[in-house]
Amino acid sequence: MQVKVEQIDGRRIAIRTRGLELIVDDRIEDGGPGDGFRPAELLLGSLGACMIGTMITFARNQGIEVTNISMDVDGTTYEHPERIGEIHIVMDLDTDADDRRLRTLERVAGACKIHKTLTREPEIHFDFRPRSTTEA
Repeated sequence: MQVKVEQIDGRRIAIRTRGLELIVDDRIEDGGPGDGFRPAELLLGSLGACMIGTMITFARNQGIEVTNISMDVDGTTYEHPERIGEIHIVMDLDTDADDRRLRTLERVAGACKIHKTLTREPEIHFDFRPRSTTEA
């Protein structure tokens, strides 16, 4: 799995993969055009999409009906260092599942790849490769 992330102009950034493109930029109140996502919004959205998608796949394989799924994923910014320090998730759905299967669906949603990545700190290898903009 790989994405290409490139500066377009100023703080406007494109994320590309599999022929798709998503734009990241500043909010209008921060001086940007406001027509792209912020990186933290993508993180929260990725978590929600992963949880819903994982649960849907499991439910389908188990013959459990799940429909009209929606999720609110709220991140609280912490300082020193600045980061998303807390994430609160509320999922609503329609289902025919009994109590036992509801607990299983909840557990499965929380076991998605993004959730596991956030709760089990990944190793990040960063190769910083500056290129000179001055002529020799």
